[in-house]
Amino acid sequence: MRRLRPLLTLGLAVASAVALLLLAANETFVYVDAQGVTHLSNDPSAHERSAGDAHRGADAGELEALWEGPLGDAPVRAGTVDREEARTRRLLEGAVADLRRGENARAAVALEGILRESPMRPEPHWYLALLDRHRGRYDSAEAHLRAFLASSGDGLESWRASALRRLGELDDERRASDASGASDPDGWVTREGVHFRLTVDPALGGGSAAFADTVLLYLEQAREAALRRLDAVAVEPMGVVLYGRGTYDRTHAERFSFRTVGFFDGRMHVVSAAHPAGELRALLFHEYVHAVFRGRTGGDQPYWLNEGLAELSERDSRSQPGLTRSERSLLQRRRQASAWIPLKRLAPSFSGLSDEDARAAYLQAAAAAAWIESRSARAARGRLLVLLGEGRSDDEALRAALGLDTVAIDTALQQEIASEFAGTQKEQALPGEARD
Repeated sequence: MRRLRPLLTLGLAVASAVALLLLAANETFVYVDAQGVTHLSNDPSAHERSAGDAHRGADAGELEALWEGPLGDAPVRAGTVDREEARTRRLLEGAVADLRRGENARAAVALEGILRESPMRPEPHWYLALLDRHRGRYDSAEAHLRAFLASSGDGLESWRASALRRLGELDDERRASDASGASDPDGWVTREGVHFRLTVDPALGGGSAAFADTVLLYLEQAREAALRRLDAVAVEPMGVVLYGRGTYDRTHAERFSFRTVGFFDGRMHVVSAAHPAGELRALLFHEYVHAVFRGRTGGDQPYWLNEGLAELSERDSRSQPGLTRSERSLLQRRRQASAWIPLKRLAPSFSGLSDEDARAAYLQAAAAAAWIESRSARAARGRLLVLLGEGRSDDEALRAALGLDTVAIDTALQQEIASEFAGTQKEQALPGEARD
């Protein structure tokens, strides 16, 4: 039986939700922080040294600068009713405030709503361009910047100059993506797949067509698995950078204060063996689901659903559908001992759990995701992600897409597990249930 991932709390000032996972054979720790960046490490003590360093987030001033824009500078548009203009500006102010709080999905919904009513309004295009660049969606960011230039007038001349500069920076981002930031970019090999842009360290034998073909095959399989599971895939071709260990350490030595084996920042950056095999394939399956979930919802919550879907995808990559009977038996024993962790508790994050509870949390997440999959069409699961991306609450989105809220799913899952082991273990009633 594969080893489960223990979770430890990482006390970051900038991230209240940090998960620490343990992948099987290679003892790879994966940190997923509240900013949506995944950090991977094969150093089991990294969490003890990484407080405040593992993810150097922006301070308040940097966050303000991140979403700086033409809010308030645009002149009142001629021919508009003052009340309508005031309402639009309130919506814009609320969206920018959401961006500064990190509520990106809610902000995007508001900005897109303004554009539906006023397609030539320039400010939403500006902020959506910043948001898409922040997410690594360079093509969409470029489209919004060009729309901003087309709709903004002389009153926003300074912002027009900035938009032109940012367009040039997007080209730099694309070139950096191809070179992967290596000191010798000419030695790297980039392969364009149908849905992925793969950049490979020459130390891995990246010039070999067989190597690139194998990894691209893994990635396409990950994409197909995510489509079946989520009815959704990444909107734009995803960048994936594979490094040899030495190159990765040299390239990203300043990024973290402890040794890591990868991270996700809109692209997958992963240390790979020279001969890709099942462990790399499993990691790509897992991380691609996280990327799609984040891309569609704008965040990582509810965390139990996000992690559960990714766990199921990873298991599928190993031809291990769902939980084993021994894993479900463990959940049943915890349920009987009143140690079941409510899914409501696991929605914001898995932080603050003991190692034992963390193991159970990942099992519960996978079990809940499997329960949902067995009782819903993939179109319904796709709609669930869309609703979350529109800023709906977890329960509102779950009820609209699946007909049940978090508590109802939690209760039904516990009942299913209990019935599976009825007669094989002494049953203990759940709190609030009648006893015979």
